[in-house]
Amino acid sequence: MTVISVANNKGGVGKTTTTLNLGTALSLMGLRVLLVDLDPQASLSLYLGFDPGSLEITSYSVLTQKIPAIKAIMMTNVAAVDLIPASIDLAAAEMEISGRMGREYLLRDQLETLDGLYDVVLIDNMPSLGVLTVNSLMASDFVVVPIEPTHLAYKGLQMIDTTIHEVKRYHKELEMLGCVITMVDERTKHAREIIAKIRENYPVLEPPIRRSVKFADAAAGNLPIMDYAGTEFEGSKAYTEIAQRIFERLKPGTTAAGENS
Repeated sequence: MTVISVANNKGGVGKTTTTLNLGTALSLMGLRVLLVDLDPQASLSLYLGFDPGSLEITSYSVLTQKIPAIKAIMMTNVAAVDLIPASIDLAAAEMEISGRMGREYLLRDQLETLDGLYDVVLIDNMPSLGVLTVNSLMASDFVVVPIEPTHLAYKGLQMIDTTIHEVKRYHKELEMLGCVITMVDERTKHAREIIAKIRENYPVLEPPIRRSVKFADAAAGNLPIMDYAGTEFEGSKAYTEIAQRIFERLKPGTTAAGENS
């Protein structure tokens, strides 16, 4: 089982959209996918049509070890994609676990109990580099960083890259898989310059995701872009190509049939 954190401390860069659409694309390759919503705003849970306010068991329950992870899993309307949802209660988790011994490993210990049930776990993180995101990074094999081609988002990329290097002191296997450049409008000089800087200084999972109203419409319909706009839509094909690049880097033993050898 390969665990991937989708993270950037800058908000509004497409983390949730990237998490869902990469998860969907990987499931279409035959992989069993679990999404984990680790953001108190619960955007991923809302995207998939869940009401966070009505949920009694969420990632908060898992992180605080009130229940085992397997009991928090919910089926979604996307085939072969399950979800551990979030709620606003997650905002209290940082304070609740901050004094615990080994607090950075709480999520890792929970996810390890699911090994064999899923091929890939994708974690949607909050726009922060606090203990929740550190838990996510400590539980992960790889990090994918969505980034909008703006100056402020690029600064956020530099910060998450620094955090990854700090975490690697304790989790040497953690690797930045690459950036997903989102919300791209290549007609602007600023966007082109930032994209060039990203490509020059960081690994990039190509191709870029071009800005389209269809992504917002898909979210409103609680659907991944492939289901909403079809697999031939440019954005669908871009996420599918990125997912293929990720598939090629998964831990040994993961097969396109969703079986571990």
